[in-house]
Amino acid sequence: MTAMTNHNPTPPASGSLMSRVRTAIETRGFTLSAAARAIGVGMGTLQNHLAGEHVRSDSARKYENWLAGRQDGTNVFVLPERTEEHIVDALVPAPVPPARPRYVVDIFSGCGGLSLGFDLYDGGRQFRTVLAIDNQAAPVAVLNSNVRTMGRGNRDVGRQMDLTEFLNEAEFLAFYVQHASDVLGDAALAAALAALSNGAFPTFLARIAAADHAFLESLNEIRIGAAWREASDGLDRQALSQTSVIGFHEKLKLPRTSSRDASLSLVLWAGAERLPVRGSRVRPVADEINAARAEWDREVAVISEKQAATGRGQLTASARRVGAFVAFLGTPAMAKVRDAWVRWRAERLTLRAGLFEDAGFAEALGRLYAESCPVSVLVGGPPCQGFSRIGRGKIRSLRDARVQVHGSAEAGDARNLLFQRYVMVLGALRPDTFLFENVQHFQSTVKADGVEFQATEVLAEAIAAMSEGEVTYAVSSRVLDASRHGVPQARQRYFMSGVRTDRPTAEVDARTCLDLRRLPEARLGQALAGLGSPVAVGGESSADAMSKPATAATAGADPFTTWIRQPRPGTAIAPETVDSHAVRAPRADDAAFFALMGPGRRWMDYRADDAETVDALACVLDALLAIPASVLDATTRAAWKAGQELPHREALADLRARIDGSLPLRLLLEQAGEKLGAQHHLLTESYLSKREGNHGDWVARMDATRPSKTIVSHMGKDTYAYVHPYEARTISVREAARVQSFPDWFTFDSASLTDAFKMVGNAVPPLLSHNIAERLARILSAREGATKARGERRRLG
Repeated sequence: MTAMTNHNPTPPASGSLMSRVRTAIETRGFTLSAAARAIGVGMGTLQNHLAGEHVRSDSARKYENWLAGRQDGTNVFVLPERTEEHIVDALVPAPVPPARPRYVVDIFSGCGGLSLGFDLYDGGRQFRTVLAIDNQAAPVAVLNSNVRTMGRGNRDVGRQMDLTEFLNEAEFLAFYVQHASDVLGDAALAAALAALSNGAFPTFLARIAAADHAFLESLNEIRIGAAWREASDGLDRQALSQTSVIGFHEKLKLPRTSSRDASLSLVLWAGAERLPVRGSRVRPVADEINAARAEWDREVAVISEKQAATGRGQLTASARRVGAFVAFLGTPAMAKVRDAWVRWRAERLTLRAGLFEDAGFAEALGRLYAESCPVSVLVGGPPCQGFSRIGRGKIRSLRDARVQVHGSAEAGDARNLLFQRYVMVLGALRPDTFLFENVQHFQSTVKADGVEFQATEVLAEAIAAMSEGEVTYAVSSRVLDASRHGVPQARQRYFMSGVRTDRPTAEVDARTCLDLRRLPEARLGQALAGLGSPVAVGGESSADAMSKPATAATAGADPFTTWIRQPRPGTAIAPETVDSHAVRAPRADDAAFFALMGPGRRWMDYRADDAETVDALACVLDALLAIPASVLDATTRAAWKAGQELPHREALADLRARIDGSLPLRLLLEQAGEKLGAQHHLLTESYLSKREGNHGDWVARMDATRPSKTIVSHMGKDTYAYVHPYEARTISVREAARVQSFPDWFTFDSASLTDAFKMVGNAVPPLLSHNIAERLARILSAREGATKARGERRRLG
């Protein structure tokens, strides 16, 4: 008998769902295993939920049914019951637009779903995104392509950049002002920046260019030497394509190991091709040299650990290749590279600290920013993997870096502290309002190596301590369900809004930011309607499939369809075709299995762990196998003489091993395989064992009559969890983009299918952010009106 124990010292709060479940288990006298069977969840799942893990909506439905005494034999994905949420708020006209659109900055932008909702509000008259930052090339390219499609000029708004590179707020502010002058075509602003502190900024850029030029010359000289040729000739070329080796170069901003001429990319302030390389060199200070050496040695230690990885097949080969590169790092040629890199890195750090830690320059820069290109709205969602239930425990160690706010071993996943980069940017720009977005589980307590911290509390404290109190914000937060605001997807995300406290209404304004207009529930079927047949990647290349146009007919006049079928900015007619209606070509056996699945059904829904017939069959076979071998053999011979066939003991034992809760799945897969004349590739024990709490929803057919479940970035790897509701295939990139509420004119054809699925899954639904933009526009308009009125009263006396 299993006792009901709590393996976590932090039980659910009193009155919560799982607190009520715990009480019911105790009062009804159930063991954990009996309770799990009665409820319809796995015992491990029940233990985790009782210990405080997040309870998904489908499991919550089972708990509520059990508590209420209702029988619900289905495991179909369900949504919370609607009550007053059926109410649809009236559309309020947009406020009078400002003289120029308010500037928006989007960090951790991906392909720009969050800022797109702002840019589209009121025809672009209220907001304009002037800077978007992401560290991945593919989403930045998609964002910039669509900015040009919207008629916002040919300058790249999106920048591929690692925010951890910035030393402090002043350095980021200088970066923003320089970028804004370029995007806005503001020559006067560029000249004003160049004139600050007697030309300190252009002098800094020239010296940076000189340092970069000298470093590249040193590398190229090393690469033509005999020592380099000897070392590189003995290096396995495949080692240079290993993820760990590529990461080593990217982390240090070191040009890739090659026999070709070296070049710099994605290095902050790099631009030797556009700036004079003649500039007086600076002698690095000892502290910066030591810091650079330590940084190099730290990354060498990290990659050295990778060569000790154990495994089979590809893992063994990868470890061997990483080991070959580690050996290459120890050659005399790479020792010269290390010395050149340390000098370059230390010189850059010295130059950057000399300018951006100068109080006089920072003060003058702040005044220029406030007078010329102040940001009204900062939006962003740091990568959420560190706070997701899946990714929280994947990475336990953090890397030290010379940044204003960096990780520590107490924070668990290194990505957990990326939200503090958001706070650094907030301190630099000090916008009128900000919007922070993350996974729903951002509210959870993060646990790592015995240390716990509340992410929301850390964020609030960091914002409160920002800029030594010179600018403060009233904040409010809540979890928003996109399906309640017109998006055909049950996507729940955590949002925090902030409004500067220089007005007495700040507290109310902060809450109002997230008090969104409710829209009619949109169904998955509405997102899929009107599209022609997709192109299967497999028959065509990914690039050809993504760029091939597909028909997109207007399919309705409901709010969601009106949104996705809106004309591209600057045009009057909805697009007749869309790109990226590309889908992974299903294996023949997968397509056969998909055809047998009912709408809304998941892999685990076809299990029969509590079926009486399965138990009866198992008991019969157990009884036969319990018969002494001599008796069973005699019985088998007698049956054969009577014209009947009774399997031998080995065949009975094999059959018994197949009689368990996965039997219905096994039968479906066997039937699909029988039609094709080959065993289905999913007919293995590792797949058949999947159930509740063990990725039992990894294969699922969607239900067209309800909003979709959450679209996630894992679609970049496979789309088994998103089988089309009535076709024997998974959904396409365009279909996933529609579920995320991207308008049909929004193009993804510059990305590969894998990258497109990933960026769509990571995005904030533009229709949801459009609703937030509606609230912020009214708040900012009222604040600006009040400020103008106060100024007028002062003028009149």
